[in-house]
Amino acid sequence: MKKFIVLFALVLSVLTLAACTNEENELEAVGLNGLTGKEILNGVADGSIDIEGFGLSVYDDELIVIIDGDRIPVAMPKDEFYLSVAPYINMTHECLYHSATGCRGELKSETVFVEFVKDDGTVLISKEMSTMSNGFIDFWLPRDIEGTMTITQGELSVSKVISTVKGEATCETTMRLS
Repeated sequence: MKKFIVLFALVLSVLTLAACTNEENELEAVGLNGLTGKEILNGVADGSIDIEGFGLSVYDDELIVIIDGDRIPVAMPKDEFYLSVAPYINMTHECLYHSATGCRGELKSETVFVEFVKDDGTVLISKEMSTMSNGFIDFWLPRDIEGTMTITQGELSVSKVISTVKGEATCETTMRLS
């Protein structure tokens, strides 16, 4: 019985190492091996990482890299929460967890003013920002907070309560400027 347990543990270890090596090889093939979830998302946002050959699904606690149908988890920061927001005027789509390689918002490369105020009154963001070419603005917010995000463009404005607790959405597409 003891030999069986040792053999089982050895086989399980080899299979685990093989799976890790395969995931590392797949990530290497698209230039992502060794990068954190935050580094990957920031690289996609600033254009330094080419999104050819893979997809990205963003959850609150992990980034899923999708390569040829394989779903490879990459850890997200423990103290920061990723939120991608697509303000809109006329058109939007339903979204809960952001697809950093697929989601598209209406207002592409547009300037807006963004303010985020925590429930305790602390102002975390108060500045002019631009939506990216996909119509989204990416934010790295502290985890486990609630606050109000206000986005303004000219005479149009929208406010929404945002939460960064575990399990919250990473994609916000319901902020209609009016």
